[in-house]
Amino acid sequence: MTCSHSRTKQTWVTTNCFGEETEGEWESETVSTTVDLDLHRYKCAQCGEVMYYSGAAKEYYETGVDRKGLFL
Repeated sequence: MTCSHSRTKQTWVTTNCFGEETEGEWESETVSTTVDLDLHRYKCAQCGEVMYYSGAAKEYYETGVDRKGLFL
């Protein structure tokens, strides 16, 4: 199974009428599970996959060669 790099967050929301809770329902929201690592790359907190904002950044982090001038 592949990771979608997101998760569904569910929250119980109640409706207040004159200070009393009258009804409630679940609200769902899809949120990203990626976090920035450093300049030009980020990582999924669920699966651990490291991703890059560009092909030049990927080349730099995988080979150590900065051909496109990312870090001038």
